[in-house]
Amino acid sequence: MYQTVMMDLDGTTLTPENTVPEELNNYLKKLRARGVHVFVVTGRTLGRISNILPADFPAEGIVTTNGMAVYAGGRMIYRNALPEKLVLELLHHARSHKIYYQMDTSEDSFALLRDKPYFVEQISGQRPESVSKNEWLSRKQAIAGDLVWKETMSREELADVNKIYFFSSIPEKIENWKERLNQLRTKIPFDCFSSSHSNVEASGKGVSKATGIRILLNHFHLSPEKAVVFGDGENDLPMFRIAGHSVAMQNAPDAIKQQADEVTRYSHAENGLYHFLKQTFE
Repeated sequence: MYQTVMMDLDGTTLTPENTVPEELNNYLKKLRARGVHVFVVTGRTLGRISNILPADFPAEGIVTTNGMAVYAGGRMIYRNALPEKLVLELLHHARSHKIYYQMDTSEDSFALLRDKPYFVEQISGQRPESVSKNEWLSRKQAIAGDLVWKETMSREELADVNKIYFFSSIPEKIENWKERLNQLRTKIPFDCFSSSHSNVEASGKGVSKATGIRILLNHFHLSPEKAVVFGDGENDLPMFRIAGHSVAMQNAPDAIKQQADEVTRYSHAENGLYHFLKQTFE
């Protein structure tokens, strides 16, 4: 039986409305009481996690910002940051092309106040078919209050950025942006991951959800072979490769499902993670 359960949030643990089903939360608490370790592994910052997880959610460890920060028992045990030169370069190009961006520290997300008008414009009107409900809702929540709007950013604040999230509701625009990022990567090394067709995230070279997981497993003296991981996006693939068993959500793209050991019967909209865990552990 598995020693550790590790799960992505968006499209996996969370419903399309960005909530945790009560049944799932209660069952995870039962597993935790039985000695199973529960870890959250996400691209979100700690602040954006705290806004959506129930107060009694039983996560012992949390990997945030795609592995750039790791917490155990509420204490930060690892933190990485992007080079200041890279942050300035990516910010310049994003603003030039009017790409929605969020500069993530380990706890919060920032953007420049003067860019707010084009951010708002990009999420006005009806949700496009190409954008998932939970990502559209997250962008609206970000602009309404989750984002910290800055007139300017100091060198200290720039040096604290550990991931930058980019979004577009237009598929062609985000694909073109990915190509531009790949060109920039030849000048300053960094890694890119997407968690949906509408976004791409820039993080430190060689850092991923998998590196964050290894830090947590080592901290708790746990074996990756006895861990089961759940995810639905490209940024989950590194952790699929190191765990003993990988499970893709029913709502994941086919390319992700093909690289998992198993696929849940139900989607995140149908409490798929809960049903899979209950069937596996009962």
